[in-house]
Amino acid sequence: MIEFQIVGRKYEIDDELKDYIGRKLGRLDKYFPRAHQPIGMRVEVERHEAANPDKRFRVKVHVNAPKEELVAETATINPHSAVDVIEAKLKHQIGDYKSKFIPKRLTLKRNRSVLTEDTIDTA
Repeated sequence: MIEFQIVGRKYEIDDELKDYIGRKLGRLDKYFPRAHQPIGMRVEVERHEAANPDKRFRVKVHVNAPKEELVAETATINPHSAVDVIEAKLKHQIGDYKSKFIPKRLTLKRNRSVLTEDTIDTA
């Protein structure tokens, strides 16, 4: 499980929101390769009173991975929906991270085994 640091700016974060962030973003470590498990995560929840009501809450997340820092930010009407959007953005970034840092030879072996299984089934 990733260690969290949750910070509220101009907004007091209640226990229910902390639990929600832990449930949604705490599971992201399973998408990382075993050798590249994240070190920590910083979640900032900020409330802008003067902003458009549809973008009143801004959530920014920094994930400290071994070779790179992943950052996602969004602004929505409430902090719970912002966390959902952030989760989707981080899953996409983790996929890019994996394709960047997994050795190419392992990727080729996986593709080759899939190709040989398909040709055996059709023959």
